[in-house]
Amino acid sequence: MKKKLFLAAAVLLFGSAGLCSASSFTTFHNVHLNGEKGDFQLSCFNCHGGGGMRGGMGMSPSPTACEPCHSPDGAIDGVYDPVIGAWANRPGHGDTSSESSSGMGFFGRRTSSSSSGSSIYNADGSFKPGKEKWCLGCHDDGHSVVRGVAAANIAGKSTIGDWESPAGVVETDFQGTENLIDNDLETGNPFTEMPELVFDLGSSKEISHIRLYTVVDSAILVEVYGSTDQNNWTRILYGRSTRFAIPSWEVGPKTGWNEYRLDKFIPVRYVKLVILQPRQLVINSLREFQVKQDLQYGYLVNGHKITCDNCHDTQHLHIDGIARTYKAEKNNYSIGYRLSDVQVGSETVPAMEIPRIGINNGEAPRTDNDFALCLSCHDRYKLLGDAYGTGGFYQNPLQTNYRNDDHVDAYGNIGNEHLHHLRGRGFEGNSPDWDSDWDGIPDSPQSCTACHNVHGSPNPLMLRHGELTSSPGTTDRVPMFNLQFKGPDGKVDPDLQDVMASTGGETQFFSGGPGLVEKNHTCNMCHGDQVSYRRSPLFIEKP
Repeated sequence: MKKKLFLAAAVLLFGSAGLCSASSFTTFHNVHLNGEKGDFQLSCFNCHGGGGMRGGMGMSPSPTACEPCHSPDGAIDGVYDPVIGAWANRPGHGDTSSESSSGMGFFGRRTSSSSSGSSIYNADGSFKPGKEKWCLGCHDDGHSVVRGVAAANIAGKSTIGDWESPAGVVETDFQGTENLIDNDLETGNPFTEMPELVFDLGSSKEISHIRLYTVVDSAILVEVYGSTDQNNWTRILYGRSTRFAIPSWEVGPKTGWNEYRLDKFIPVRYVKLVILQPRQLVINSLREFQVKQDLQYGYLVNGHKITCDNCHDTQHLHIDGIARTYKAEKNNYSIGYRLSDVQVGSETVPAMEIPRIGINNGEAPRTDNDFALCLSCHDRYKLLGDAYGTGGFYQNPLQTNYRNDDHVDAYGNIGNEHLHHLRGRGFEGNSPDWDSDWDGIPDSPQSCTACHNVHGSPNPLMLRHGELTSSPGTTDRVPMFNLQFKGPDGKVDPDLQDVMASTGGETQFFSGGPGLVEKNHTCNMCHGDQVSYRRSPLFIEKP
């Protein structure tokens, strides 16, 4: 009965020709009401208001109806943008191409629409020219929520600003702490004991860097926390130095500004510094504290930067009311992430084999199709070749920057760390060391996406940082293994992104003992959670 009423109402509003033609009107309603892209759980009145069907012609949809799903408040306006906004691409507005065919549009008006029936996609599901950012209208830092599920932020973050002093210092037992925010580098702490300091930024903001101006001869070890209410504190910087097997930020012994990039980028109003060492500070040794908002990362910044339909099949079901559709136990990686199959020679194979099975050690990772999507662009010979490979896999010297020049075998050859990790460990390389569906339980040998977030990351080379793997709406898996590059001086530089300017890298130390999923939220490591490697960059891997 409901279906008959819906059809009758649709005929009244749009005419029977619109229901069966290949017009943009038909596609528009099939997507939103008929489950073509998933069950949105919408009715006519979600878009056309609650005024009933009276008058028909008077029920113009409102652009505000698009806002909850298409997110106009993010970095990319998914509703009102004149090119990729949902309102601009509603039937009769988004397609003016010469290839369009006539169809019955809104309220019986004759409109132009493409032969594919969509203002966004071609008939094969690829994006039309100019529509490449369509997905990012929802998948940015705005508030796109469909069926209670928030769209993951693929576009990343972009905050630009200069150093600024906090608005104030939260009341402490130490007189003169305002000297640390007075913009005077000649005045500092008039006290010797300072177990902690709490700075008030004045309002909640997402800061990316902090710095202290110091005049000291030895290092100060500090823990750094952030909060919006002074009750619930989150560690926002771990650091690379240790005290009692706990990581900390090492300030000094360099005189002057000591700055560092944070490890978590969350809204905070208060920043707390906990001094671990020394307990007795030199008077006037701390001169100034400042913060900065300056961070750019994401799909179009340091991700793959190609259009989404290069990897994703836009014709797959997209909306299912589940935040993360892929589950290892269901073996549905391609469908769960809506990935396109890949043509390898005469075969059509799934984009990725995850969870990985079969024989993963020996020669297998070089020759099988476990990573078909990645290797459809990246050179498998350079990526996986070494001094012991045959044919194209003979690569000596190595053609990958992921190597440790300090690890040389008995024959004088340096190992390819990509190949080493993808071969897995245990019987036939099948030890389930990687938590591929991010539920906290290891379920697969490692694959490319164990370490790389193809959509971009605050860390270099798309190395995972935990934003997309965290529980929706949280940063509970940030900063993951937090690999950062070393500069020419051999020290970790959190802001260094250029592989050619780096001399190696280092993962984050969290605590003593082995690296575990419980600690780094991605994999069981063969070693402790902190690993350091050194190498001379000679080239960059390119597709």
